[in-house]
Formats: sequence, C-alpha cells, structure tokens
Amino acid sequence: MIPPRTVAPRIQSGISVDKGLAVCSAVPDNPAVGANGIGRQLAGSQTRQAVSSAAPRTLPGAPSWGRVLATTVSLWVGRRAARLRHPRLALILTVCVVVAAAAVVVSVVQVSGTSRTASASRPQAAPPAWARGPAGTVRTQAATWVASQLSSAETVGCDPLMCAALRAHGVAASRLVPAGPDAAGVDVVVASASAAGQQSAPVLLASFGAGASMVEVRTAPPGGSAAYQRAVSADLAARRSAGAQLLHSQRIGVAGPAAGQLQAGQVDSRLLIMLAMLASQHPWRVVAFGGASPGVAVAQAPFRQVIITGPDAGDLAAPLAMVRAQRAPYQPARAAIVRLPGGQAALRIDFAAPSPLGLLTGGATA
Repeated sequence: MIPPRTVAPRIQSGISVDKGLAVCSAVPDNPAVGANGIGRQLAGSQTRQAVSSAAPRTLPGAPSWGRVLATTVSLWVGRRAARLRHPRLALILTVCVVVAAAAVVVSVVQVSGTSRTASASRPQAAPPAWARGPAGTVRTQAATWVASQLSSAETVGCDPLMCAALRAHGVAASRLVPAGPDAAGVDVVVASASAAGQQSAPVLLASFGAGASMVEVRTAPPGGSAAYQRAVSADLAARRSAGAQLLHSQRIGVAGPAAGQLQAGQVDSRLLIMLAMLASQHPWRVVAFGGASPGVAVAQAPFRQVIITGPDAGDLAAPLAMVRAQRAPYQPARAAIVRLPGGQAALRIDFAAPSPLGLLTGGATA
C-alpha cells in the first residue's frame, strides 16, 4: 500500500507581498502569526564559489615517415656524391638508395594500415541491457527525469531494467523497490504503461515515449482518486487567485508568457509563496517559469522552476542563502545564481516533483 502524504494544517489561503517574511515552514513556529501559516525567523549565510580553468596545450605533430626518409636520402646522397670521382657511379648509388627507401616506406605503410584495420575491427563494448534499442532510449529519458526532478525522499518502484537505469543515473539503490502487487512503502512507480497500473498508482507525474516503449512515472494520491481530483480543482483555483495577487504587486515585475502562466494558475504553490516572501524584502522581476512535467497537463503538474532578477543583480548571495534556509515543503531541490544570455546575474529556484496540494487552502498534502 502507498502511504498517505503528511498534512500540514493552518496554512495561509492567500499571498501578501507587503509584509516582511523570512523563513517558510509547513508548521507555524509562532502561534501569534495566525492564519498565515508561514513562520518568521532570520536566516542567512553567504555562498561564494570560485571557478578556475586551464587552457590545454597543443603539441606539434611528428613528421611523416616519407618526409623523414626523403630528408635522410637527400643528406646521404649530398655527402657521398661530393666524394665520388665518377658521376655515373654516383647516379647508380642514388637510384639504389631511392629504391631501398621506397621499399621501407611501403613496409611502414602496410604495417600502419594493418594496425588501423585491427583497431577498427576490434568489437566495441556492448551497451547494458537497459539501454538497448528504442526502449532503452526511453528508459534513459525517464531515469534522467527521475534523478533530476523527483524528490530524493520518494521511494521508487521499478522493474529490473528500469531499476538498473535509475541506478546508472545516480538514484540510490536504497530508494529502489521491485515493482509488483506486493510492493510495500512505494511512493512512486516508474515502469511501462501496462506495468505501472492505473489502479495502484492512478496519478500520472510524467510520461516518456509511446506505444510499447512508453514509460510512466505514477503515484497514488492520499484519500483516493475522487478526493485527489477535488483537491486538484481547489488547488488550481487557489493558484489562480495567488497569481493574480502577484501580478498586481508593485514589487514583482512579470511580463510576457510568465504573466499568462501566473494568471492561469500554472505555477507551483511553493514558487508563489517563495516569490511573495522574496518580494517582501526586495523588488524582483520574473524572467521565466519552467520545469513542466512531460506528458502531463500543466494544470495538474504546474511549473516548478523560476528565474528572477533584482534591481541589484550583483548582490544575490544573501537572497540565495535565505532561499536555501527554508524548511520543507518550501525547501527547494536546487537554488543557484545563474547567468542570463546577456550576462546578467539571476537567481534560479527549482522545486522537486510532485507538487503538493493545499498549501494555499489550508489542506496541504506532501
């Protein structure tokens, strides 16, 4: 059986960017904060990174055998011809040396060609069983997504080939459980469409490939499918309302596709709360949202990544430290300072899948 996800009561139903916020937490730290449900405490540590690179050196190539032999013959003939009294004898010796040199060149070329042929005919190492054929390509895509996007706290059920692919992409073996009807303690199932099962894990998190090679990433919702669909509808409405509040804020600039995505409720609740918290400290501009799940509608799997810039883009260390100091479920999977195409520094925040429901309505599920 797949255990229900934890519930954090008394979470805020709206987003305000006019009040100072510091640390987001699933459980209020101070009862005096009331219905906001987000604890306040100072956090910060500066992060510095140093990157060094070294340019590789290129050595000049060695001269060919033909050039070496030609030079040798020229020097030998020049030295010997000057000592010979008979020009005809010098000519004969020169011809003999040239013929001998040509024979040496032919031998070297034949040996070199034989060596290259033997190297080319040497069999290449066969790919592992999980990576072979079209199905192997799809497994690679699914394993890459799970390793980079799925929460590291999730236990994954998988068939033997998929488990091998996940291990090869860095998923810890302790998180992997053989998929089957008797598998216990599994949070997510990663398997073919037929093996994943609509009954045991009806919620689709991502899908890859098509037909017989399709691999799906699924999970079981707490409370059953009917309760899950109601929670999805309520969460979508709450995300739309929170997105509208952020669009009307004077401290968050949003334009282009990002504005429409906020208005449509296509942004993860954790990102909305994080943006409100950051905007309470400094003004920000949203560059783009990202991190959609392949094969799933954005309404059910909203964007989990945001890239933002501030008025003082050169000093992002303090906001980065504050973002990294958050606690679950507001602790991001990754947060880093990145460079935009024009060279401007920006802050990128990524949350792991799946997106929790109810953070904005008070019925949070992790």
